[in-house]
Amino acid sequence: MQFSSWRWNRILAFFGGVGTFFFVPWSGLSPALPAWAIDVLRAVPLGLCVYGFTEQPRKVIVLVPVGTALGIGVLALYRASGLQLF
Repeated sequence: MQFSSWRWNRILAFFGGVGTFFFVPWSGLSPALPAWAIDVLRAVPLGLCVYGFTEQPRKVIVLVPVGTALGIGVLALYRASGLQLF
């Protein structure tokens, strides 16, 4: 098996996702950013890891972190508004 036949973009995306997942808490950004922003940033490594594991194209995989980040952002706005639905 030749190295040129490997899917290096997917391999690097997976290891980049794992590295970014562990880098965000240790980067010192936590005091500078609100908690919801840190949660949104954690969606990026999730997308990289999913792209590394699957055969789906980038356009499909980008929906995973974007949807997760939007969901976390909407939840943070809901909590900050003080509204009670139930």
